[in-house]
Amino acid sequence: VNTPTTITIPTQRPIMFVKKDQRKVPQILSDATSRVNTPPDTASGTKDGEGEGSSIVRELSFARRAPEFLPARNVSLLLQPSYRPALDHLVQLSLYDCGLKTLVEISRDGLDEGVTLFPKLEQLDIGRNPLLTNDSVSAAFHTQFPSLLELWCDNCSFGPVIPPTMLKLHGLEVVRMTGNKLEGVLEEGIGAKYWKQVKILALDGNALTSVGTGLGELTQLEKLHLRQNKLTSLPEGVPSAHNSNLVMLSLSSNKLISVPASLLDTGSSLKELYLNGNQITEVPEFMGEKLVVAKKLNLAHNKIGEGSTAAGEGDVEMEGNENNLLPRDFVERFGMPDVLSGNCTKDEQCIVLLEGNPFTEARRKRH
Repeated sequence: VNTPTTITIPTQRPIMFVKKDQRKVPQILSDATSRVNTPPDTASGTKDGEGEGSSIVRELSFARRAPEFLPARNVSLLLQPSYRPALDHLVQLSLYDCGLKTLVEISRDGLDEGVTLFPKLEQLDIGRNPLLTNDSVSAAFHTQFPSLLELWCDNCSFGPVIPPTMLKLHGLEVVRMTGNKLEGVLEEGIGAKYWKQVKILALDGNALTSVGTGLGELTQLEKLHLRQNKLTSLPEGVPSAHNSNLVMLSLSSNKLISVPASLLDTGSSLKELYLNGNQITEVPEFMGEKLVVAKKLNLAHNKIGEGSTAAGEGDVEMEGNENNLLPRDFVERFGMPDVLSGNCTKDEQCIVLLEGNPFTEARRKRH
C-alpha cells in the first residue's frame, strides 16, 4: 500500500493524505520488525506500508483503529517482545482515536536496566481517547520516551492536574492538551522546573483559573494557547521579555478584565494577540507603541467603553469621548474603529478587531 507524505503543521494535527493500510496491527508490526533485520536500501526510512520491503519503518499510524484494541482498550498489542525491534526505530507513533482506556503497560516492568520501549520516538499522538485519565499512565511513563519532542493529548480526560510523569518529559518542544479536564491552577513549575524547552503549549478548552509565573521564563516559547478556560487574570510577568520568541498568544473566551503590563514586553516578537471574548474594560496603554511587529490584534466582544459617556445613547458628539476611551498611541497607529465594522484599518500591516464592545456598538447604532 503506497502511503503519501505526511505534512506536519506545528499548531494543528498532522494532515495525513493516506490510504488506510488494510492490514491488521499485528501484520503491520510484524512487517516493521522484519525490516529491521533486512539490510537497508538507499531509503533513509519509511512510513508503515511505504517503499521497499527493506526500508526501516520510522513512523506508524494506528489512528482510528479502536476495534483492534478491544476488549482490553490497552496497548499490550504493541508491546509484545517480538515487536521490540520495530519499536526501537520508531520516530513517530499515532494512537489517535483508538478507544484506549489505559497506557499503564508503558512502564519499566520486565525491562533490563537501561532499556526503554521507545528509545528514538520523537512524536507521540494519543489524542481523542476520552477514556484516558491520570490513572491511565504509570509513574514510569516518562522513562520510556527519552527522545520525545512532541506530545499530543487533545480531547482526552487528563486532569484535574497534568499527570506528574508527563511533566518529567523534559525534552518536550510541543505539548498539546486541549479539551481535557485540567482545573484550577496550572502547574506552577512549568517553565521553572518542567518543560523548559517547550515552543508550543496548547491548553485550550480546559477549566484553568490561573497560571504560574514560570510561563514567563520559557525562552523558547513561540505559541501559547489558553483559549476557552476560566482565567480571570494573568500574573505580572506572564508573558514577559524572557519570552523573546513568542509570536502568538491566544487568551480568547476567558474572564480576563485586564492584562499585565509585561505583555507589552513581548512587542519585538508578538505578531498575533487574541483577547476577544473576555471582560476587558480598556485597551492597555502603549499597546500601539510597543507591539511593533503585530499583524493581528483581536479585542472584539469585550467591555471596552461600558458605562462611559461614549457608549451612552444620548445625542452627543462622539469623537472626543471615543479618543478618551482609546490610548493616544493606539489611535495614532491604528486609527478609530470603522463605524460599521468596528475594526481599525489605519495600519495596513495589522488587523485590529474591536467589534462587539459597548462603545463600538453604540457608535454603529447611531450611524
